[in-house]
Amino acid sequence: MSPTTADPVTVSLADLSSSSVPFSTLSAAFGPTSLGILVVRDLPPRYQELRTRLLTLARDLGNLPDEELKKLECAEAKYLVGWSKGKEKLANDKPDTLKGSFYVNCQEAPQDVVKKYKDLPEYTHANIWPSEDLLKGFKETFQELCDLIISTAVLVARGCDLYATSHIPSYPPSYLETIVRTSTTTKARLLHYFPSPPSSESSGSDDWCGTHLDHGCLTGLTSALYFNGTPEPEAGLYIQDRTGQTVKVDIPEDCLAFQTGEALERITRGEFKAVPHLVRGSSKEGVSRSTLAVFTRKCPGL
Repeated sequence: MSPTTADPVTVSLADLSSSSVPFSTLSAAFGPTSLGILVVRDLPPRYQELRTRLLTLARDLGNLPDEELKKLECAEAKYLVGWSKGKEKLANDKPDTLKGSFYVNCQEAPQDVVKKYKDLPEYTHANIWPSEDLLKGFKETFQELCDLIISTAVLVARGCDLYATSHIPSYPPSYLETIVRTSTTTKARLLHYFPSPPSSESSGSDDWCGTHLDHGCLTGLTSALYFNGTPEPEAGLYIQDRTGQTVKVDIPEDCLAFQTGEALERITRGEFKAVPHLVRGSSKEGVSRSTLAVFTRKCPGL
């Protein structure tokens, strides 16, 4: 049975850049009755090249020998810098071994911040990168794509600020844009979802990423890149709409999507709502998937 699908609100990068996106469009994307997601089209051609390259490298990373992946782990940073696999638990309390993650702090913290906040190593620890011999161009591609996503998130945030300034009394001008533009705690998570075991089924189970809310302000998402075949229609990103129905949302491969997080809901005093979502895997043998999420956020004091 085919899943119920929903079309996300879509805007052009040019309209974001000129601050000409109507407030009604932002409300339709992020407001109380929305899906909490905005798709941005007409990105620079470079975007598709970077996306394909990095998501392919994510697959290559996940298939490195265990001894090489171990060198990229950082227990000191709670496995939130560098490589992580099997450290999270699924809803059934089992370790999540169906995906591997590579975490990067998009802007490394200044040394005075590192010294002051030693209790937050997940945000202050230096990034860990695989060597060029292992994955040529990985660091450069990762950083360039994150820069592009964050620069687009700045434009989305600017639109949110304009909306909030006109709808929320005493809202500080450019508040969200400043967070997104200057934060040293924005975190990127490159994910590779490994092929599901032959016995697994994806009929309603949260088998790749359980239902959750993002904690930050805006989460930038690429569309997924699949390997070794085409997944069944049920695989992909699902959003729980405001009526409680779970609907499938597709992100075109030449677009970026931005989802609302809990911090944005608090910042806008409920004008924009965080959205519960999940990723449903493919049960087709051998099919794997990569994607990138960039979580824009601001930690108190950082």
